[in-house]
Amino acid sequence: MRRGIKGEKSKGFSYSLSQKVLSLKFSGKKADRNLGGLYPLHPIAMYLRLLAILILLTSCIISRGVFHTVKEGETLWRICRTYGVDIQEVAEMNNIKNPSELRAGTRIFIPGVTRVRKVVPYKRTHQREEIKKVVVEKGRFSWPLRGKITSSYGMRGWTKHDGIDIQAPRGSPIRAAGDGEVVYSDSGIRGYGNVIIIKHRDDFYTVYAHNEVNLVKRGDRVKRGDIIAKVGNTGNATGYHLHFEVRKGKKPRNPLFFLP
Repeated sequence: MRRGIKGEKSKGFSYSLSQKVLSLKFSGKKADRNLGGLYPLHPIAMYLRLLAILILLTSCIISRGVFHTVKEGETLWRICRTYGVDIQEVAEMNNIKNPSELRAGTRIFIPGVTRVRKVVPYKRTHQREEIKKVVVEKGRFSWPLRGKITSSYGMRGWTKHDGIDIQAPRGSPIRAAGDGEVVYSDSGIRGYGNVIIIKHRDDFYTVYAHNEVNLVKRGDRVKRGDIIAKVGNTGNATGYHLHFEVRKGKKPRNPLFFLP
């Protein structure tokens, strides 16, 4: 699912399912087998499966971007304004919950741009600036698993990681991070192994991947804290861990901005 990028800059491209595909009515074993299933699916069930896969695949994007080294007097707000990018996206991409703690010398990734720009540093003589705040919704979701975070959300070199990896012993219980409905529970998404997607209120989704076994099925209603799977290393995984994602619609969000 994730590919590295060579060099300091790159042109974006994405994997996605065509809208035409979503409008087709599938029937018979051949159509289902192409998505990793075993039996024919009702058209509505097929649509839901395609929708769940689309949620993941449309955001497997290798974005354009540059690494900006923060200089004395530069604030996150000024940096984002200079580049014309959203401060919330940059904060989440770089795990910056408190912009006031940003220090000179820090290297941050600016998505969607092609060149490094000069930022005018803030001076006390400047007129008071209206600054957009970074939103952290602590407690919207609960921890699905207790363990060591071995990989954070954001850029790993030139590879974007859309979630966090939580290390735990094989078979450890994985819990639903919030109330919702299971919209996908299968192994048909390349690289994710056994994966579960839960839809929550406000168009949020949580994703639980590399499970040894899924304990819920599509259509199940779950409550926060319910055991839904066991830790494994299925799919493209090294060691036993949970790959956990939070998404707003199809857009990946930093899980640490929503956990207690």
